[in-house]
Amino acid sequence: MKTLHKTLLISGLTALLSMPASADDIDDAIATATKHYKAGELSQAIAQLDYASTLIRQEKGEQVKKVFPAPPSGWKADEASSDVAGAAMFGGGINASRAYYNDNSRIEIQLMMDSPMLQAFSMMLSNPSMIAMSGGKLTKIQGIQAVQKIDGDSVEIQFVTPSGAMVTLSGDKAAQSTLLELANAIDLKKL
Repeated sequence: MKTLHKTLLISGLTALLSMPASADDIDDAIATATKHYKAGELSQAIAQLDYASTLIRQEKGEQVKKVFPAPPSGWKADEASSDVAGAAMFGGGINASRAYYNDNSRIEIQLMMDSPMLQAFSMMLSNPSMIAMSGGKLTKIQGIQAVQKIDGDSVEIQFVTPSGAMVTLSGDKAAQSTLLELANAIDLKKL
């Protein structure tokens, strides 16, 4: 019976976290955290604040999906998706992606933001010696320093936006011009 209750609780929480949050849900979680904090119930306060921050990340994740460009002429694209990691997992953060394809090639754009892991990536991407050692070459995307790597038939471009999001585009070398076109069409102002 205990296992059934646990399973139902986990299923319920998973369903709640997959639904879009309302401002009331976020406000309620923060108010409940404050109540627990004032009562000296610190574990419960932390849990409520983690819940509120996860709801806020989910809301931001939905907004981030709007930065992806429309598919170029002759290309199709999957719907953009976003995943949110809570603070307990990898320090939190938002990941979003969208795949573009035609009969011959495939390109994927991935965004990572609001994660403590980005600091290490940012330092690496800003160090020309590290870039050269990894086989990359410097290029510019929307005026931002980026790293381009070509490995056989694959090409990858990575850069960190002024807002701190890391953008990775990867695809077939044959579609390199389309990959660059998509990189320059990402709406960085919405990040």
